[in-house]
Amino acid sequence: MEFKSLVIKNFRNFEEVKVDLTNQNVLFGMNDVGKTNFLFAIRFLLDKDIRKDGFKESDFFQRNIDNEITLQLEVSLKDYKQSEDTQFLVSKVGKERSNDNLDSFYFLVKSKFNLNEDIGEPFLFWGNNPTDLSPIPSNGVFSELDKIFKVVYLDPAINLEQIFKKNRRSIFNESKLNEEDIKISKEIKSLSSDLNDKIGEMNIIKNFQLMLTKEYQELKKEEIKIELKSEMAIKGYFNDLTPYIKKNNDDNLYPTSGDGRKKIIAYSMMNHITKSLKSNKITVYLIEEPENSLHRSMQIALSHQLFNLDVYKYFFLSTHSSELLYEMDEAALIRVYSKNKTNCTSVVYKVDAEYRNLKKELNKALAKSLFADRVLLIEGPSERVLFERILNVSNPIYELEGGYILEVDGIKFRPYVKILTALNIKCFVKTDNDLKSKRNQNTTFDLIGFNRCLDILNETKKEAIQIDFSSARSTNGNFITSKKEEIIKEEKKSLYKRNKTLIKKFNENNIYLSKIDLENDLYDVIPKQMEDVFGDYPIRRLQNAKLLNMINLAEQLEDEDCLKIYSHPLFKVLKEFSSDE
Repeated sequence: MEFKSLVIKNFRNFEEVKVDLTNQNVLFGMNDVGKTNFLFAIRFLLDKDIRKDGFKESDFFQRNIDNEITLQLEVSLKDYKQSEDTQFLVSKVGKERSNDNLDSFYFLVKSKFNLNEDIGEPFLFWGNNPTDLSPIPSNGVFSELDKIFKVVYLDPAINLEQIFKKNRRSIFNESKLNEEDIKISKEIKSLSSDLNDKIGEMNIIKNFQLMLTKEYQELKKEEIKIELKSEMAIKGYFNDLTPYIKKNNDDNLYPTSGDGRKKIIAYSMMNHITKSLKSNKITVYLIEEPENSLHRSMQIALSHQLFNLDVYKYFFLSTHSSELLYEMDEAALIRVYSKNKTNCTSVVYKVDAEYRNLKKELNKALAKSLFADRVLLIEGPSERVLFERILNVSNPIYELEGGYILEVDGIKFRPYVKILTALNIKCFVKTDNDLKSKRNQNTTFDLIGFNRCLDILNETKKEAIQIDFSSARSTNGNFITSKKEEIIKEEKKSLYKRNKTLIKKFNENNIYLSKIDLENDLYDVIPKQMEDVFGDYPIRRLQNAKLLNMINLAEQLEDEDCLKIYSHPLFKVLKEFSSDE
């Protein structure tokens, strides 16, 4: 079974959205844009404890109770032969799965507001055909749907004590006692009975019992007497268990204080409960901002659990933490954002086989950019050093305004642009006009800079070109390296000039190709400053130990130098990125 899509209409701050889903779903976005409301849409669909209270007036979009709330979940059943969950679901829906569309199934909640009852009663439907669904049989608040799904909701302030109390009976089920445990249990009951008798013999308790009985009989003549009994004997010996911390080589017990520690123990307990207590339903986790109170290392550890353990086969996670996304492999990324009204975009993110070995690095870079409104993609750290220095002068609050600079670190630009664009995050690209000689063909060059940009636009790449190096040959027949480099440099300039129409198209799509490369572009704008810092051959010196030299240059740039670079056409991408509306 696989979740495929969710439609939300006229519910809370969602007028109408449809998002693609999979079995591991990540919601992200700014505060107060509707992530919690999105999770509540799932809860109204699958959780009878939420659904039983019905819809309030405030649950209707803009409180317009004339419109109908619609929540529709689509699941795929294509894996029927391989998935026990799919087989289980099919057995429960029975005849409602007709032959018309065996691969999909729909669950629907609809509600109109009832003025007389002051509530919107939820009505449940299911079936293969989304335009002709059948009512789901119900008995009071309990429906046949509730025999299929079990929802586990974990809120940001997950409560260790409540989880332990709620699940104590199932964890310590007395039917699981072995012979030794049964023997100990009888001894405990005997001891607790003796202890109860001893407590009852205390004069302070006897006197209070007599007084309370007397007061009762003055109000109501009845042949009874009131006795106080110890809760220890009545509630049972498992009921007063409380988790404590015991350190190695230390016999003392310490309270589980600290929100972070309590949250870790609570998640550990939930993992155990789900693993050991087999449910006869499909368990769906709704996890809201679990990063609260957790150290970064614990967020990464939790990411590993969420995306790798079978326990969390189906979940919806809302988060502000990029660390929680480090381990994602195949997840639906759902961006909730607001522009006049709340919108959602989603994309099913899957690490391609090409990047499998680089998954963590790819995820780390992507995860941080997901929380931005616009992203400037650059090749590496030297560009970041320079651009951050310039932007700190020209627009020091660009990050507060939703901007983020993303290094692709040698990985192709396209996978990042594809994901971010699908999530309606605006992308800007700055890259070099690189040429690369073909293996064993020293005069044949691929236009990898141009082709990198064309790849982003999903357009046909340019053919390789031939470069004549005869003028760089010395009298002994060998090539003079400096002259050969100059010929390549001039060829790059010529390519840039000959392809003005294509360059314009790149710019219209927020892709900015250097005339030659970053260092040469920079020298066109601030030659004197670079010569002051590096002396003779400043471009070559900057390219050697590029990052360290770029840090040195950035530290010596004056604010007026930064503004000069920012305003130059070769660095137009910075102005477009930082001032984008």
